[in-house]
Amino acid sequence: MIGFFKAVGTFVWNAIQQIGWAGGFNLKNIFYAYTVAVGVKGYLQARQMLAKGQDILANKTAAGGKIPVIYGTRRVGAQIVYLDTAQNRSRDLFVVYALAVGECEEILGRTIEIDGNSILDGKIYKGGGYVGSDKITSGSGSLNTASQVGDVQYSSAGNLGTNPALRYSFVFNLHHGANSQTADPMLRASIPSQWSTNHKLNGICYIAAAFDYDKKGMYQGVPQITVQVKGKKVYDPRTTNTAWSSNAALCFLDYIQNDEYGKGLATTDINMTTFETAADKCDVLQNQPFYGSSYQNVTWSGTSGTNRIRINTYDDAFQNKTDEVISIKDSGGTVIVDSKNIDAWRTDEFFDESRVNEIIIDDNLGSNYTDESGSIFTQVKRFHCNGYVDTNKNVMDNAKELLANMRGIFTYINGKYELQIEDTGSSTFSITDDHIIADSGITIDYGTKDKKANKVIVEFFNANLKYELDTVTELHDASPDYYSDDGEILEIKAEFPYITDPYIASNMAKAILQRSRKQTTIQFLGTPEMYKLNIGDIVDITYAGLDLSTANLNNVFRIEALELQPNGLVSVSAIEYFDIYSWEVPSVETTADPVNLPTAGALQEPQNVSFTDTDASAIGRPILSWDNPTTYPAKEFRVDITDSSSNQVMSKIVDTNTVDLAFIPKGTNYNYAITSINGLGVESNATTSTFTIADDPVKTTEVEMNGVTMSDVESYGTVSGKTGNYVNFTNIVNFTNKVEFEDGFIVDAGSTQFENPVTFVDGFTGQGIFDIGSGAIEFSSYTPSPTTDRLYRVGGALHYSGEELGRVSNGTPASSSSTGTTGEIKWDSNYIYVCIATNMWKRVAISTW
Repeated sequence: MIGFFKAVGTFVWNAIQQIGWAGGFNLKNIFYAYTVAVGVKGYLQARQMLAKGQDILANKTAAGGKIPVIYGTRRVGAQIVYLDTAQNRSRDLFVVYALAVGECEEILGRTIEIDGNSILDGKIYKGGGYVGSDKITSGSGSLNTASQVGDVQYSSAGNLGTNPALRYSFVFNLHHGANSQTADPMLRASIPSQWSTNHKLNGICYIAAAFDYDKKGMYQGVPQITVQVKGKKVYDPRTTNTAWSSNAALCFLDYIQNDEYGKGLATTDINMTTFETAADKCDVLQNQPFYGSSYQNVTWSGTSGTNRIRINTYDDAFQNKTDEVISIKDSGGTVIVDSKNIDAWRTDEFFDESRVNEIIIDDNLGSNYTDESGSIFTQVKRFHCNGYVDTNKNVMDNAKELLANMRGIFTYINGKYELQIEDTGSSTFSITDDHIIADSGITIDYGTKDKKANKVIVEFFNANLKYELDTVTELHDASPDYYSDDGEILEIKAEFPYITDPYIASNMAKAILQRSRKQTTIQFLGTPEMYKLNIGDIVDITYAGLDLSTANLNNVFRIEALELQPNGLVSVSAIEYFDIYSWEVPSVETTADPVNLPTAGALQEPQNVSFTDTDASAIGRPILSWDNPTTYPAKEFRVDITDSSSNQVMSKIVDTNTVDLAFIPKGTNYNYAITSINGLGVESNATTSTFTIADDPVKTTEVEMNGVTMSDVESYGTVSGKTGNYVNFTNIVNFTNKVEFEDGFIVDAGSTQFENPVTFVDGFTGQGIFDIGSGAIEFSSYTPSPTTDRLYRVGGALHYSGEELGRVSNGTPASSSSTGTTGEIKWDSNYIYVCIATNMWKRVAISTW
C-alpha cells in the first residue's frame, strides 16, 4: 500500500532502473505499470516555501548556476550575467539581467521594481525613464538605441519616455529569448568595445539595463530588480500551436519533452491523447465567490490602445486575480472585453498621491473610458501553472511539483507515457469474485488516525500580493470544534509552488482534507484480465467475503498500482473512490485595507520656508528656516543658494531646520532650493523661492583673523573728511604676520606693533604705531604730526619728527649729472655723494685715521 504521507506518490525503482525514463516497453519483460505521482495524495509536504519564494525574487550573480524556466505568469528576480561601467565613468552603470530559459511571451515592463520600488514612483525616480521591447520594431516602446553615456535628455517624474533615441535616468530594454536575437542596440551604442554584435544571448529572456547615478539617491549599490513575466511558450497538441499558456498539463508536457532542462522524451513515447484530455480539464472555468455566476457593477477607466484597466475601488480591483479570465461591459451593457486573461495586477499609493488599482489584460481597449459605470465578470481556471522551475534541481523533483499542481497521475503503460488528472468519474470496469485469486488473499485497510487530518493548510504564492507566501486553511466540519471527532488537532501542511490563486489553493486543501478522512484501501491478486486496467481507473468491486457491494455503497475504488507477477497474475492496489474533486466555491478572499508602508521615496519637501534678515535675527546673521516634516521624518536637508545670475553662492547639508547665511553679501533676488534627505540618502523634490539680504552684517566675537577678533573692529566704511573705505581699530592690535592694507588704516589710541613688513597701499592716519620691531614700515604717503619722535620712512625717504632726512643708499653716481633728487645721499668706499639739486651731484673724499 502507498503510504499516505509519502511525498508525491510512489516510485517503482526497479522498473525505473530497468526501463528508464525514455526506455521502451516490452511485454517479454516483467511488467510494471508505475506512476510518478498519485493524484490528491501526491501533494508535497510544506517545507521551506518562504525561503523558496525569497530565492525566486532574489537577484543573483551568475557563477555557473543554471537559468530557470518560467511557466505561466510569475514575478521573478534575475541572474546578473553582465555588469560594467563605461570608460571608467562610474556614473553610468550597465547591467544585463537574465530572467529565463526559452522564449517568453512578454516581460511586463511597467511592473519592474528596483529595490522593491515601482519604476513609476516619481518621488524616487524623479527623471522617469524608458522601457523598450524587442516586440516593437520602431518608435515609442521599441528598443532604446542611444548611447547612455552622458547627461540625461529626458525628465518627467514617474513617467516613461517615448523616444528610443534619448538618454534617460534608467533604460530597460526587454529581450524575450527568441532563438535568433540581435545584440542589444543600447549596449552596442554605449559600450561597443565590451558588447559586440555577437552578444545575442539567443534563447535567453533578459533585460539590458542602464542606470544614471545622481546625488538624489535613486539607487543603492547595484539595482536589484523584480519583474512580472508571462513565461515560456508551450506546445499544445490540441491545436498543434506553440504559444503562451498557464495550462498545467501543457507546461508539464513541455518540461518532459525539453532536452535542455527537462527529460527530452520524444513525441512517439507519449500518449498525446491523454495530455489533450488533461489540458481540457485544466482549462475548465469555475465560478469564484466575489462574482458568483454574474457580472458585478464596477467603476473603471481605460485608454484606447492600452491593456490597462483602472478600477476605482480597491476592494473591487483586488477580486480580479492574476491569471483569471475576465469579461468587461461598458455602461450600456456592451461586452468590450470578452474572456481575456488577466496578466498582472497592481495597487500602488505613492507618497502624496492617490491610490492606483490597475489590472493588465491580454487585450487592448478600442476606446477611451473614464469612470465608466460598467460591470465585470471573472472566472477561475480549474488548474493552472504559474511558477519558476529551478533547473539546478533534478528532473524528477521538478516533475513531482508540476504534477502535484494539478493532481496529476503520470504513468507508463504499454510503452507510452500517459497523463491523467485525478477527477470525478464513474466505474469503467466491474471486478467480481471471479477476478480475485482468493487463495492469495485479499486485504482491506480502513485507515488509521495517524493518516487522517482535521486541518489542512496549503501554502502558495499569492499573485495579487506580489507573489508573497500565503496560506489557505480548510477545517473538518465536526461539531462543536473541527477536531472533536478525533479528540486532537490533526494537521497537514502542503505546498503548491505553482498555484498563485487562493481559490484554486482552497480547493486543493479541501480535496486533501476529504481524502485523508476516507482512505479505505484494498489489495488483492487478480487474474490476467486486470491487464485491461490502468492506474487511475475507477472500478467497482463486488466481493462477498468483505461485504463489498453496490447495495452497501462501499465498493467503488480507484486503481493506484498494478504489478505483473512472474506467474502472469496481477497485483492490484486501490483506494475507495468518492467525489472530493468537484469545484466548491470558497469564501471571498479577505480584502483588508492595504498597508501603506512608506517607501524610500516617501519624503516631504520642506514646508513654510521663511527668510529672516540680519537685523531681525536672534543670532545677528541672516537665516533661512522651515518646518520639520511630520509625515515622514527627514534625516537632513540640502540647501543650495544662487545669486540673481544663477551663480552658486552656497551649498551645504544641515541636520537642523535652519541654515546660517553668514558671509553672503547684501544683495537682491537670491534663489534658494531646499530638499529633504532621508536615512537612505533619497532626496525629495526642492522647495524654491527668492530672498533679499538688505542689512549689513552685525559684529560678532567668534570670527578671528591673524589674532584680531571682529570685536576690535569698530566700523568699516567711510571716514569723515576722507575718500574710500577705512578700517578703524579702537583697541590694541598686534599683527604677527605680513600684513597688507589695501584700504585706509586708522588707529585712534593705543599701540599697534608689526613684527613683519607692512605695506600701506592707501592712506593712513594715526599715532603710536611705530614700534617697528624686527621689521620695517613702508608708507606710500603719510604726513605725521611734527611732534612725532619716531624714525620712519615714506616712499623710500627716511623721516624724523615730520622732516625728511633724505634717502641714503650704497652706490656711485656715474657723473655729477647723473639722475638724482634733491637731498639724496649715496656712498662708496672713497666718497660720499650728495645731490644738491635735481640731477646735480657733489662729492667729498673720505679716509681712515
